[in-house]
Amino acid sequence: MAALEYFSGFEVIRAAMEVEKNGHRFYSSMVGKAHSELARELFSLLAQDEVGHLKTLEKMVPLYQDGEFWENEEDFLPYLQRFADKEIFPTAEQVEAALVSKEGDLRALDLAIEAEEKFAAYFHKAAAHAKTQEGKDAFGWLAKEEDRHAEILKDRRNRIAG
Repeated sequence: MAALEYFSGFEVIRAAMEVEKNGHRFYSSMVGKAHSELARELFSLLAQDEVGHLKTLEKMVPLYQDGEFWENEEDFLPYLQRFADKEIFPTAEQVEAALVSKEGDLRALDLAIEAEEKFAAYFHKAAAHAKTQEGKDAFGWLAKEEDRHAEILKDRRNRIAG
């Protein structure tokens, strides 16, 4: 986490854009795999929400861009690669294993909740460690959005479970 404190607001936004792209890919794939209509609707909603987040982040770039490019791309690229699907979002194998079970949609929702909570925790820590106010603000916004997704998923899981 120590490295996070040195990233600028622009770098935070750029990393967050990768998170949202991966989230959209994950939730879009889940729409076609879920068993219940309620789960399909939720995954569709979350996929669209990720697109909305990406658009919001794209609008934020100019606010942070002036003079905020990373100086050493070799240091920053591994940070972006942390957000590969396999690290935080469940792997295709995990999703397939969850969906073939008797309680497939519930297990898939559990995987999604876990991913959102991991992102939220990561962004909360990043906000606490950021040295600039713009970094704190950007990470804080992202943390709130991931917390909101986790709550939506938990609520829908409870409805599906009965």
